[in-house]
Amino acid sequence: MKRAVFAVLACVLLGWGIPANVSAARDDSALAEPMQAETLPASEARVSARHRGIAPDGRVWYVPMQRKDIALTFDDGPYPFYTPLLLHQLAAENATATFFLVGRTVQEYPQLAERIAASGSEIGNHTFNHYSLTLLDDQEIYDQIAECGTLLEQYTGQPLTLFRPPHGRYDSRVVGIARKLGYRTILWSDAPDDAPKNNVEVPVPVIVERVVTQAKPGGIILMHNGQYNTILALPDIIERLRAQGYEFVTVSQLLADR
Repeated sequence: MKRAVFAVLACVLLGWGIPANVSAARDDSALAEPMQAETLPASEARVSARHRGIAPDGRVWYVPMQRKDIALTFDDGPYPFYTPLLLHQLAAENATATFFLVGRTVQEYPQLAERIAASGSEIGNHTFNHYSLTLLDDQEIYDQIAECGTLLEQYTGQPLTLFRPPHGRYDSRVVGIARKLGYRTILWSDAPDDAPKNNVEVPVPVIVERVVTQAKPGGIILMHNGQYNTILALPDIIERLRAQGYEFVTVSQLLADR
């Protein structure tokens, strides 16, 4: 009932009806896809770094701490309909998040990047074209990260320091180039795998349960901009985690609080 009321009220308040074909946006290659494991060779050192949460080369899965701070992050976009609804719900819940944005989509919808920057949430770099970086040469990797960063600085007013590789795919070249450009590579400790598979939507209760059961102090939750069920799941996620004592902060705040 709560979700249905939110959906109707949000659309009325924001002056929209739900698009007749909400799946159309998801055909775009910059949108959510099932996340892949990192492509660095498996090794005891890599497993150990992930267990510790932060690696010396700038990769971050979570920030070790005892205080129950946790960060919501949303990949892709910004998108009409979805991003304003997402910002509306975060504001209604008095919560902040970190948005990893795609440069070419920001070019299409600059006013939405402005709204994110003005909302109190923060913006991270998700490359310019959302290509799989491990398939590119070094110069192409550099350009994808650098061009997106230059564009997004127009909205943040300062250099970006948070980068997330598309699809979660990276190797030592990607991490090294990102670090030379001044970025930490932000991964995640908690992901509900909320993107549709074979055009089948992930049910809202499943998204909620996956997030809540994986939550940990200093955790980084990966979700996706452009997913309606994720927006519907957000009130329950926030309510249940707050009941456990969690506070919602940005990734930069997590890192600063360490």
